[in-house]
Amino acid sequence: SGDKYDNIRIGLNARMDTIQAAILLEKLKGYDNEIKLRNEVANMYSSNLTDSVKTPTIPVGQSSVWAQYSIQVEDREKLKSDLSNLGIPTATFYPTPIHLSTAYSHLSYKVGDFPVSENTSKKIVSLPMHPFLAKEQILEIVDAVNKSVKK
Repeated sequence: SGDKYDNIRIGLNARMDTIQAAILLEKLKGYDNEIKLRNEVANMYSSNLTDSVKTPTIPVGQSSVWAQYSIQVEDREKLKSDLSNLGIPTATFYPTPIHLSTAYSHLSYKVGDFPVSENTSKKIVSLPMHPFLAKEQILEIVDAVNKSVKK
């Protein structure tokens, strides 16, 4: 469809060519360290943001590789604008709950059927997340988020 988050068909995109496989094999050598570093970034975010935004939680006994670090805020567009003005990128993944996407329209779900999902989709925004964020960068992002939501 014209909207990259409005899935019109149910399916997978699971193709990998030979070059991608070769690169992935090389990247797997550092995978454990990258996961460790991503968890350090996530822990810094969580310990410095919990008073101002809703942060993700991982159930006891579980772990995450932190493909994204997504928070929930009341005014997502204001936060995105404030961070953008400071050169801090953000992303909004899946702004439409899956039950309201075209691919699942045959199930006849409507707005209000899954209020938690619908509410989350309006508030969620992802902060920069990669294993090589420096402590200073993380604290700069945290400071910007905290200032934006307290205005």
